Amino acid sequence: MAAGDLKQLAGLSTRLDVNVVTPRGVVAHKDTDALAAPGEEGAFELLPGHVPMLAALKPGVLVIGERTPTRYAVSSGYLRCDPTGAVEVLVEQCVQGSAVDVEAARADLRAAEAAVAKWGDKPADGDYLNLRHDVEWAQARIAAASNASA
Repeated sequence: MAAGDLKQLAGLSTRLDVNVVTPRGVVAHKDTDALAAPGEEGAFELLPGHVPMLAALKPGVLVIGERTPTRYAVSSGYLRCDPTGAVEVLVEQCVQGSAVDVEAARADLRAAEAAVAKWGDKPADGDYLNLRHDVEWAQARIAAASNASA
């Protein structure tokens, strides 16, 4: 009996049904074999049959699929996985790696890093955290584009 057959007998999902959603709408809806995400506590991977979970995401690269991966740059948000294999990725921003304007992302990174450097010894407040987020979002876009076909 194949591993997929055993999962079906045990009531576990054999695929992940992934939805990536931003405030502007659905960015991606894919039926896939795996998902790798940038969690606040570290990167993690989901496979079919994963236990239900809720995780905070930080800006980084989301990879949907192991056999045929598609890379996305995502900003902060949340990921929810339910027992049926439905995965909701709710993020502020998302762009497919192949659609990233790398030069614009590099310019955004330089500008954000300069703003962080100018911050100096001032206490870290919401404005500072927004600047750090801008740095991380630019880095995520560059990283997603760097291996968009991988």
